[in-house]
Amino acid sequence: MGTDKMTQFLISIMDITPLSDSLSGDKALYDKAFKLVPGHRQQKICNLKNDAAKCRCLAAGLLLNYTTRAFISSSVTGSLADNTPLAKKLPFPVTVSDAASTYMQEYDYETACGANGKPYFKDHADLHFNLSHSGNFAVCIVAGMPCGIDIEGNRPFKSSVAKRFFSKTEYHWIYDTENVSVQAERFFRLWTLKEAYAKATGNGIAAEIHAASYVPDTDSDGLCLADSETGKHFQIKEAEYDGLRIAAVLSDSAF
Repeated sequence: MGTDKMTQFLISIMDITPLSDSLSGDKALYDKAFKLVPGHRQQKICNLKNDAAKCRCLAAGLLLNYTTRAFISSSVTGSLADNTPLAKKLPFPVTVSDAASTYMQEYDYETACGANGKPYFKDHADLHFNLSHSGNFAVCIVAGMPCGIDIEGNRPFKSSVAKRFFSKTEYHWIYDTENVSVQAERFFRLWTLKEAYAKATGNGIAAEIHAASYVPDTDSDGLCLADSETGKHFQIKEAEYDGLRIAAVLSDSAF
């Protein structure tokens, strides 16, 4: 992979509602998609008891295939230094129908999991990916460097959770406004960043929840790592989609 490609990434998002509707209806779209994904994912889906979980797992397979192909072909990508309209539009929306109709099995790279459960491509060390889901949406990131992604929101949060897991600076930032909606947005911005950081390093949220603390970036309306030295090795991408917060963290270091 070339140097330019190493600094690029693609974040995509999929509304899984059509799969849920199909599974509870004529099953045509669901069955078509199921037959496309690799055998190991089919087995995983069959082992799941909950229909919603089956649809999320199937959507993850579709989205990973689509995003890997799009990233490698450079048809839709952003750069870490990119501030173009294309990069600002990320995450790139992908429909279930589009992912199924353009599915290419040669991009079903074999995956494995590290010591803490982080998935990776076994035979493509220079290609990285991560997945997350919340409600009716699944998100995927494929990049030329270690990465993690998380999507959260549209649900209540407890102040006790913020007090327990966030730094004092983060906690006070959440509550320096009386607007409950803004408080919720700030909470989920921080939580998704912490999850994404933990997934990027591969150490898991339990090990990393206190490791990365965030503060408002004085040069933008975003957040940045409070430790500027650590921040030199990580890039942050945030987005809002249909009321949900999405955070991606990319690192220039191997873990």
